[in-house]
Amino acid sequence: MHTEKINSLPSKVQVMIVGAGPIGLALAAYLGKQGIETLLVERNPDRQDSAKMIVVSVRTMEFCRHLGLADAVHNWGFPLDHGLDSIFVTNLQGYELGRVKTPPLNVPYDTPFSPERERPCPQTWFDPILKNCALEQASMDLRYHTELVSFEQDEEGVTVMLRDASGEMCCVNAQYLVGADGYSSTVRQLLGIEVRGVKHLDVSMSVYLSIPDLVHKHQMGDAYRYLFVAEKGVWCVLTTIDGRDLYRIQLIGAGGADVEKMDLNDVVKSCLGQEVNYTLHETSSWVRKSTVADRFMDGRVFIAGDAAHAHPPNGGLGMNTGILDAWDLGWKLSAVLKGWGGRHLLDSYDFERRPASARACEESLKNYGRLVDHVHAPNLDEATPQAEKLRQEVGQRLVTANEKAWHPIGIHLSHVYFPSPIVVDDQTLRPSQDQDEYSPSAQPGARAPHVWLKEGELSILDCFGPEFTLLNFGGGSVAPLELAAQKAGLPLTVVPIDNVNAKNLYEKELTLVRPDGHIAWRGDALPEECEFLVDRVRGALGGGAGRWKHSGVAHIA
Repeated sequence: MHTEKINSLPSKVQVMIVGAGPIGLALAAYLGKQGIETLLVERNPDRQDSAKMIVVSVRTMEFCRHLGLADAVHNWGFPLDHGLDSIFVTNLQGYELGRVKTPPLNVPYDTPFSPERERPCPQTWFDPILKNCALEQASMDLRYHTELVSFEQDEEGVTVMLRDASGEMCCVNAQYLVGADGYSSTVRQLLGIEVRGVKHLDVSMSVYLSIPDLVHKHQMGDAYRYLFVAEKGVWCVLTTIDGRDLYRIQLIGAGGADVEKMDLNDVVKSCLGQEVNYTLHETSSWVRKSTVADRFMDGRVFIAGDAAHAHPPNGGLGMNTGILDAWDLGWKLSAVLKGWGGRHLLDSYDFERRPASARACEESLKNYGRLVDHVHAPNLDEATPQAEKLRQEVGQRLVTANEKAWHPIGIHLSHVYFPSPIVVDDQTLRPSQDQDEYSPSAQPGARAPHVWLKEGELSILDCFGPEFTLLNFGGGSVAPLELAAQKAGLPLTVVPIDNVNAKNLYEKELTLVRPDGHIAWRGDALPEECEFLVDRVRGALGGGAGRWKHSGVAHIA
C-alpha cells in the first residue's frame, strides 16, 4: 500500500477521485483495470468503520462479475445456511406477526433475470474487496490523510490543491476530477451545486453490538433482520452483520421519536424480551434524507454516489445506485482518455445517471413510508383473540408492503437510459420501468438482458467487456460496422450467438452493447451510415450538460 508523504504525490494524473468509500474504490478499480492513471485521495485514516451498507444488489453483483470480483463477494464468510428472512415481531420472546421469505445462500435461487443474486456483504468486507482490486492495478495510487482544499479548472484540466494530516500542501494536475466524498461533499460545495429533496425525514441511530449465541435465546429462528412492532408501528430493526454474533440495531426516529435519549439497555431488553449479555462496539446517530443534486457534472469535474444523491437506507439503494454511477462514468472517462470517446460522451453521464438516481431516491422514500406508515396497533402483546386478530392484520399489511422493498428486482434491472444522447432509439414501444417487477427488454437504453448460453456457467452478460460488443444472432457480415469502428478507434468485439432463447429474447438480428452492459443500438441489418452510428454511441455528436464550468476556488477550512 502507498503510504509516502504527500510531497511524493505525482504532479500529474489522468483522473483524481476524492473519497475512498465504496463508490470511489469501485471507480478506481474500474479505471485501474483500464490502465488509467488514477489518484484516489481520502481525508480520513485507513480504517474500516462499521458497515452502513450491508446488502450488495443483483446489479452491483453484475458489476463485480464484470471486474472478476464475484467469487470474492460470494465467499467473504457469511454462513451459506443462515436464514435470510425478514421477520416482524413484538419481541423475540413474544409474537411473530409475519415474515418476508428469502431463500438462504445454500438453496438454489434460480432466476431468469441474472446470473447473480442479491447478497449480504457489509461494507466491512465489501470495501476491502474493492480496495484490494484497485491496489492491484499498477496505474492506481491511493492516499489516506489527504484532503482536497480547492481546485481550478480550464480547458486543459483541473489543478487540485491537497493537504495532508501535517498541514503540508501539494498541487496535482488532473485531467478530470471526481467527487465521491459523501453527502457533505467538498467537491459539490466548491462547485456550488445545490441538492433538492427531503433533507430531514428523521434522526435515527445505529448501534453495533455483539450478542453471543443469540439464535438459541429465542424461538423465532435465525433471520437476516427482525423488525420490532409496537403500538405506533415499526420502531427498531435488528440485523445480522456477519451471520454469527455481530448485529446492528437501527432505532427509527419516525414520528418525532427522540432516539438519542433512549437507554440502550432498555432497547436491547425490549427487543429481545429478556436481559442478555452483549458487547457494545459503536453508536452513531444520523439524519435520514432523500436528495438529488441539481447536476452531476461541471466541466471536467463530476460527482457520484452520496455526493450526487442521498437515499434513506430503506431497500439498500444508496450505495448500489452509486456503484452504477461509477460504472457509467468509468467507461466514459476511460474512452475519452484513450482517445475514442467523443467530445460529448462525458455529457451523457448527467443525462443518464441523474434520472436513474432520482428514480432510486423516490423508491427509497416509498420504502421508508412502507415501513413506518402502519401505525395504531395497541395491545399487540396481549394473549387475547382480539390481539391475535390485530397481529394478523398488522403483520399482513407489513409483509405485503415491505416485500417490495426487500425483493426489488425492478428498481435494479429495469431502468432504461432514454432519452440519451448516446442511445439510438429504434422507435418501438418503450419497455415498462416498473419499480417492483422486471420484464426483460433488449430495447436501446435498457440493460442487456441475461440468458444462459451454457446453463449455469456462461451468461450472455459474460460476453461484455470494457469495449463495445456487437451480438450477432444471424445478421450476416458486419464488416462495414467493424471498419467504421476501426476508423474511429472504437474498440469493438463481434460475438456470434447461436442460441434460440437468446435470439428470441433480443428480438433483432444485431444488438450493440456498451461497456456498462446497456444497449446502444439494435436492428435486423446494419444502418446505411455505420460511421454515423459509431459517432453517435461514442459521443461524437450532440452535447449539453458539460457547458457548466466552475472553478471551486473557495477554500475549506
